[in-house]
Amino acid sequence: MFFSSPRRVLSSAPYSGGFTTTDLIVNIRTSAKEMLLNPPEVIISNYLRKRSLSQRAVGFLTAAQLEYAQFVYLYENDIKILAITTAGTSNALNITEKTPTIYTGEAFTVPGTINIIIITNVHLLNDCCVSSVITATEAKSAALFDLKIKSVSSDRQATGTGTDAVAVVSGNGKTIQYAGGHTKYGQLLGEAVYTGVKGALTKRKVDYDRLPVICKEFD
Repeated sequence: MFFSSPRRVLSSAPYSGGFTTTDLIVNIRTSAKEMLLNPPEVIISNYLRKRSLSQRAVGFLTAAQLEYAQFVYLYENDIKILAITTAGTSNALNITEKTPTIYTGEAFTVPGTINIIIITNVHLLNDCCVSSVITATEAKSAALFDLKIKSVSSDRQATGTGTDAVAVVSGNGKTIQYAGGHTKYGQLLGEAVYTGVKGALTKRKVDYDRLPVICKEFD
């Protein structure tokens, strides 16, 4: 997604993660084979270079089907939120269990991940950006719980996948400090992410006709 001006972003993306400023976020589909041949940052850097895009972009990778990407737009009390979600659960796990890792040399599952990009029109303080990640994670786990998604390593309830990532994109509107469940911003954020994760995992088709209009709300 392009922005007309640089935006402040907090993310756990494999490319340009942490706090940064950018006008471009990309979510690139990859494969297990490509991931074995190259680290994430190389795959994303090559993608940007081949398309003459800024190397300062924030970049995500996924093996999920991008045709089922969800764009959930909510607006209330001058707070606008757009949650963009892609999701796959071939790598689902419960975060409390010990699962195979590349460091132990054990076999692990084909990459499947839940990527969540949250865009808002309001200005988020640093602590609110971090709290937004917590709220988004709780909403994601709630969706997995309601869909009864199980860990691929056990029969336990999945809380996510082993490669999930999230980005929070701050706007220039009124200042917001808190993102918890007792705030309107936090409630809208939780609802948008929950709806997006459920939609992506149940392969709900999205009407993209309104998407350009919605994106202009955050330009």
